[in-house]
Amino acid sequence: MSEKTDVIAASMIGTIIEWYGIFIFSSGAIYIARTFYPNVSAAEALLLTLLTFALGFVTRPVGAYVFGHYGDRLGRKKILLLTLLISGISTGLTGLIPSEASIGVMAIVLLVILRLVLGFGLGGEWGGAMLLTLETFKKRRGFFASFIQSTVGIGLLLGTAIFIPLVYFLPSSFMYSIGWRIPFLASFVIVIVGVFIRLKVKETPVFEEEKKKNKVLKSPEKELFTKHWKKIIVGTLLAGSSGNFFYFAISLLPVLFEDAKEITVLDGLIGTAIFGVLDIIFVFIGGQLSDKKGRRILIAGANLLALIILFPSIYLVGVDYFILFLSLFAVAHGLSYSPLGAMISEIFPTNVRYSGNSASYQYSQ
Repeated sequence: MSEKTDVIAASMIGTIIEWYGIFIFSSGAIYIARTFYPNVSAAEALLLTLLTFALGFVTRPVGAYVFGHYGDRLGRKKILLLTLLISGISTGLTGLIPSEASIGVMAIVLLVILRLVLGFGLGGEWGGAMLLTLETFKKRRGFFASFIQSTVGIGLLLGTAIFIPLVYFLPSSFMYSIGWRIPFLASFVIVIVGVFIRLKVKETPVFEEEKKKNKVLKSPEKELFTKHWKKIIVGTLLAGSSGNFFYFAISLLPVLFEDAKEITVLDGLIGTAIFGVLDIIFVFIGGQLSDKKGRRILIAGANLLALIILFPSIYLVGVDYFILFLSLFAVAHGLSYSPLGAMISEIFPTNVRYSGNSASYQYSQ
């Protein structure tokens, strides 16, 4: 591979693990609920599982602060190796936790700890991955941001490629006992590949230039929060506008339809796969258009589309509606996601860009 291709691959691999991990937890929520919360009703167990899933977002801002600090001081590459290891290993270890029936409440404790560790690692992943690419490619940043943002769809497709055969061919008893663990264990393989890819790339030329000019700050977060706090607010609102609709479509909507017996687990997986394909396509369309037409107009139009379809998706039930709503959410999310990635990265100066990127993105989640 060429050096530029290596940079793109190194940037993408960590966020692939991030979205893959999010998808397999939400898609396997029904099975995870039975494993860790067997002594309550099915509805209560599912709610507790989703709350456990949400705990991973609590430590993301902490990770954004820590890894943003060191990413602006030591460089993008070193920190991205660390975030990859933390997020990938914690995801894999989730598949090794014994059930509540085996070790009691300690199973839940271990699950919560790994979710918190995962969130901490992911706090510094997206911001650094985006910079690794956008500080290498100075032109067509909307387009090159698309490679990072396409990992949402890639992670979903990778997860469905593993989950669908398991659900379709294996008995439900196997899925409840062992089967749901297989996608988590597969993340160990992705980590090995990711470390190999990230070791090959160099530090970004923009950061190296910053070092030569002695502009690297000892306390980049202090500079960020005293001089650029307005930009953090703007970046947080930009990222949140797209992220909230995404999590509703992928993590909550399928679970609600499955719990109401309107769709099967397999239907949910198929719908998610369709979302993944459409999201990849429209992420690149959005990135290209943003370089030509501007970031703001695309983000505003896509968010308006998401708002229009939000409320009908709650009340109109059935497999056909489920697929339709996921498809429309994919279009809206794809069109806005690349422009916001480029736009957030462009509003911060280099010496606080890792901290600003990570803070804006993770505060919105």
